[in-house]
Amino acid sequence: MREGDVLLDLSRLSRRRFLRLAAGGTGAALLGGPLGCEPSALSEDPFTLGVASGDPLSDRVMLWTRLAPRPLEGGGMPPRLVEVLYEVAHDPGFQVVVRSGLANAWPHFGHAVKVDVEGLQPDRWYWYRFRVGGWVSPVGRTRTMPAAGASPGLLRFATASCQRYLDGFFTAYANLAQEDLDFVVHLGDYIYASGQQGTVRDHQTGTLQSLEDYRNRHALYKLDPDLQEAHRLFPWIHTWDDNDVSNNYAGLVQDEGSSFPPPEQFAETRARAYRAWYEHLPVRTAVPQGAFLPIFRRLDFGDLLRFHVLDTRQHRSNQPCNDQLAPGCPGFPDPSDTMLGAEQEAWLLGGLRESRHRWDVLAQSVVFTPTLFLGASRNFDQWDGYPFARQRIVDASRAGTRNLVVLSGDIHTNVVAGVLAAEQDPTLVGSEFVATGISSVIADAGQAQLLANLLQIMPHVQLADGGLRGYLRHEVTRADWRCDVRGVATTLQPTSGIATTASFVVEDELPGPVAA
Repeated sequence: MREGDVLLDLSRLSRRRFLRLAAGGTGAALLGGPLGCEPSALSEDPFTLGVASGDPLSDRVMLWTRLAPRPLEGGGMPPRLVEVLYEVAHDPGFQVVVRSGLANAWPHFGHAVKVDVEGLQPDRWYWYRFRVGGWVSPVGRTRTMPAAGASPGLLRFATASCQRYLDGFFTAYANLAQEDLDFVVHLGDYIYASGQQGTVRDHQTGTLQSLEDYRNRHALYKLDPDLQEAHRLFPWIHTWDDNDVSNNYAGLVQDEGSSFPPPEQFAETRARAYRAWYEHLPVRTAVPQGAFLPIFRRLDFGDLLRFHVLDTRQHRSNQPCNDQLAPGCPGFPDPSDTMLGAEQEAWLLGGLRESRHRWDVLAQSVVFTPTLFLGASRNFDQWDGYPFARQRIVDASRAGTRNLVVLSGDIHTNVVAGVLAAEQDPTLVGSEFVATGISSVIADAGQAQLLANLLQIMPHVQLADGGLRGYLRHEVTRADWRCDVRGVATTLQPTSGIATTASFVVEDELPGPVAA
């Protein structure tokens, strides 16, 4: 969240304050029924979707749950306010409770509970839980970041993306839960909004339309026990990608199928998708305002590393050249085309020029470094479709950032590459690590072959492997950055082993990954 942003903290919003906001228009129509208080008892467990935490800072962390005794039926809660007790402790047995309070679960937000717990100590683990109506949630584990002036020597985290429920089980998360990590960074496609029947599992409903549809789809994914466990054990940092709303959308332009709805109609779809995303993830953002939800923000791990969490969908120009794989088209490239929008880009460029961290990280969704297929053709949905915008970021990073690392997802392929100084300049100025899908697979054999060909035609690409499902494990020190490619044996069965199939290292001030 940028300095000066205001977070409407749903957990602490009093009924009096809520009614005052509603009278002024801010909270109008927030309730599906009359205001009420916590029922004396709930006949069904409301914590079916588990617990989660995210966006850790040095003195606070976001906690999340959602009351949903019948999660695939809109939640199954009465249409009234419910008060939920939260507790944060130094130990999993809650012998030393350090923070507690009442949080508000509003029906207008699907009875989601989001608490920004402040006043925590830096660089330590905590345990948390929720209570309501005689029910107690699972115990979650979370942590805070080191203090701003601290100089930590080690950070471990994982990057994940693209978890299409239809394509397979989330066996990668079962293995991720066994890792020694500080947090997880999710780079988009947390849900898939289209499709019903899959090769392994079914979405149970078709393409999403209503807000309840989106809530039910998020709930379906959250019911997966491996995903729940990974959320329970680690704080997460989230951004989104296209399939959280609609495949390959750009701004208010939907790009799926042969007929596109007008922007005002797609804005309604986007508003519902953004609302459900906000309700179901522990992100520290403002409340969505219709089809708009600013999510770009920074998180620091002491002076070791700074995350610039980006949004590459909401503000971008429509993909050039009809988003077809091609070398170009008339009018391309257009200097006015943007991936981030003017406000977000200015925020990022200023942050890169001023950075004094050991490592600066772009946590975002689509492939950044040039990856021209067959030596010339572009995927215009990636940064290759926005070369002027990419060049401005590269130039700003060279002016101020010590070590640039880009973390990406989207293409269901593990890619490890150097970031080029320019498309025609092979000088390496940073590194990129693209995480394959947790379960999402490559569309067809032709796409897999194109990706494999990158190794032969683009020397800055060290790895392009679309055959694995899994995640990337990162270990960052003051001297180097190590990335391990972790792949499961299968997603076609509920359980699977995992192996490290490749490792790469980036040394301090020597940009570009090399095989370890």
